[in-house]
Amino acid sequence: MRFLVVVLTILSLSVSSSAQVAIDDLSELLHFADRNSPAAQQAKLQPHIAKQEKNLQVSTLYPRINAFATGDHYPILATQLIPAEALGGTPGTYLKAQFGLPYAFAAGGELNIPVINLNNWAKLAKAKNNYKQSEYSSRVALENLHLKLIQSYYQTLVTKEVLKLNEENETTTDELLRIMTERNDQGVIDPADYNRSKNLALDVKTARIGYTQALRQSVNNLNATLGIDTIELNEELVDFNWPTLFDDADINNRPGMQEAAFKVRSAELLLRESRTQVVPSLSLSGRYAYNMQTNFEPGFSNIDFNIASVSLRLNVPLFQGGYNYSSIKRSKLLLQTAKLEQQNTEATLKQQQEDWLAQYQAAFSKHKVLEEKLKNAQDNLRIGKLNIKEGVMEFDEFNNIFIEYNRAKMEYLQNLADGILYHLLSTQNF
Repeated sequence: MRFLVVVLTILSLSVSSSAQVAIDDLSELLHFADRNSPAAQQAKLQPHIAKQEKNLQVSTLYPRINAFATGDHYPILATQLIPAEALGGTPGTYLKAQFGLPYAFAAGGELNIPVINLNNWAKLAKAKNNYKQSEYSSRVALENLHLKLIQSYYQTLVTKEVLKLNEENETTTDELLRIMTERNDQGVIDPADYNRSKNLALDVKTARIGYTQALRQSVNNLNATLGIDTIELNEELVDFNWPTLFDDADINNRPGMQEAAFKVRSAELLLRESRTQVVPSLSLSGRYAYNMQTNFEPGFSNIDFNIASVSLRLNVPLFQGGYNYSSIKRSKLLLQTAKLEQQNTEATLKQQQEDWLAQYQAAFSKHKVLEEKLKNAQDNLRIGKLNIKEGVMEFDEFNNIFIEYNRAKMEYLQNLADGILYHLLSTQNF
């Protein structure tokens, strides 16, 4: 029993540890998402579904073979009147003739071979195009997933850095409160400044709660997207080389452009399919059946016989209540819609790339300024800590320096995250 308890404990620990996923960098996050997230799995299913649709259309071009068997009971047999004189009877009179026997059984096979059917070939061409389109639709879905994860990832890193800044601020305000408490006890400071220093310390502690909640929300967002219990990000937000970018990436490399092009082609093939609905089709069919009939009376000899036929069927659609006209009209409208959607996709992707480049260039331009601003604010905070400790600085001046430092630090962190993010997006290096 003790051994069983130990085994169950080890298993429970292994399960709980496996529920947490540790991620070292962005590429590992995206690779994990491609393999495990529900959105990625759903995107990868699209080509498989389209492939089966294509296989269904291919099957319509092959011969079809069916086997059948029937058993019928006729309580009342079909009857026809025939002239009696045909069988040597009295002219002007009629005889009743029944067809078949009460019990009839049949078994056989049917073969149908499509010879000419342009509509089926048009459906197959559309299905093949839809299969290629689904591959790019899958890539679009994966790209959207990556974009969402990248933005959430760097926002989470920023929030982690802000939380670290808050821990630093708590150390600073705790030391400030200690100094102000000693002076207040000595009666050498304004009690209002003492109370304000306490409020500043409380504000920092309150901010920690808000930043912790924001970090939890960011992590929850990643967890929901990845479909896992919890994630741990081991990477920290650090500066990078800030390369110069002048031109945005070619939108033709985005899967959305290829998807839009295949949608136009699908609409063209749908129009072709609609037009072939009015084209005659030709098929060859053959049928063989073995029949046996009886009345189940004692001593009755069953009657059996074979039936076989070979036929060539020409189907010419003449009138279907305006169905063909409406189908062609609808296909033309869908083609027009697909072309407009292609134009809209091109404009949207181009604007997106231009916006990403503009945002990176703005972050690039602000980097040196914010870096210098942060250095000055850090130096001022260092001086402020020394002066407040030596009693040569008032609380108001230190409070202003403290606020300026925090503002500069947060601006620097957010700009750094924006720079890394929009560099990745502008170069499509993800």
